[in-house]
Amino acid sequence: MKYDFNQLVDRRPWNSSKWMKNSRPYQKGDLLPMPIADSDFATCQPAIDALKAYVEQGTYGYSTDSKTLIPAVQNWFSSRFGWKVEADWIDFNSGVMDGCFSVLSAMTQPGDSVIIQNPVYPPFYSNTKNSGCNIVLNPMKFNGKRYEMDFEQLESLFYGSQPKPKVLLLCSPHNATGRVWSLEELKKLTSILIKHDCYLISDEMHFDIVRAGVKHHTMGSLGPEIEQRMAVMSAGSKTFNLAGLRTSYIVIPNAEIREKYKKFRIGRAGGNYMGKLALEACYTDGVEWLEQMNAHIDSNLEYMVNAINTRCAPLKCCMPEGTYLLWIDCHGLKKSQPDLMKWLLEDLQLVFNDGSAFGEGGEGFIRVNVACPIQLVEEAVERLEAGIRKLNLK
Repeated sequence: MKYDFNQLVDRRPWNSSKWMKNSRPYQKGDLLPMPIADSDFATCQPAIDALKAYVEQGTYGYSTDSKTLIPAVQNWFSSRFGWKVEADWIDFNSGVMDGCFSVLSAMTQPGDSVIIQNPVYPPFYSNTKNSGCNIVLNPMKFNGKRYEMDFEQLESLFYGSQPKPKVLLLCSPHNATGRVWSLEELKKLTSILIKHDCYLISDEMHFDIVRAGVKHHTMGSLGPEIEQRMAVMSAGSKTFNLAGLRTSYIVIPNAEIREKYKKFRIGRAGGNYMGKLALEACYTDGVEWLEQMNAHIDSNLEYMVNAINTRCAPLKCCMPEGTYLLWIDCHGLKKSQPDLMKWLLEDLQLVFNDGSAFGEGGEGFIRVNVACPIQLVEEAVERLEAGIRKLNLK
């Protein structure tokens, strides 16, 4: 089946967080929202069909999971990433950060230290603080072409008079810089964590969205030693645009950690039943849609990266290896972060994510979501180019 990813879908009638400020179906010149990390694509037809069938039968009481749901998740990991996941390792949450907070609370005690590699997805900070833990930063380094983990700095965090960090939070692929960590990088990371008996929580929400020729390595495939010290979280939310169905899953191989996690989860809601129906349909029959979507994202990113670097100086950006998010360096505009965001919104009618929300190292940047029809990407570039021209920079 051929899908049309350039179709403009009016999302306002369904209270889309991204589009709620727009007063009409999108027309050229309107406020152009490209922040929140969901796509503007209708999901794959098998998921739509599964949801329609459930809605049309008319009863929405308590339901148990289908017997084929867990095997669908297992097959997704084994067929795409080469990781054999046992059925009892898997549990469902209402969102990846819901699962992250729960397993972080199972792995730590209040006062423990948690390593965050900044700049990174903002809830990493709030989840750590809300669990009563201390944040220890291990800033990533930019080598002129891409961001890298600072392994020397990371190792140093385990020495000295302070208590050793208990957990490292990993974003893989990385939100917002778009890095897809190489196997060599992940091996080096795991060797340090194993050496210092440090747990790992890996947010792999974007693991299906990578550029052509790029391979994502799930942390579970790195061997039994790290497998017993970690939890992996993901969902169909970013891949298949299912975030509003409030369903994610977590994989915890270690029985002791899993038991603590389950005790913490008592009284807390798991994934939404409709979300599970859609997830299973996508993981069973959605690969064709995913391949077409990734090709569309690749094309959008190639266009915008080239346009930013050739037509929108002094803005700069690098091609992300994964995600549908673009991390744009705006330092050359010589604007404070508040003035930068005000200029984008009020002068250009562009809504992007404020880089400072991603923590230290994010100021001077914006995050742009290109999971939309190409005409919106083209218009965003046109507005940036025209706006910079009016600034008359010297």
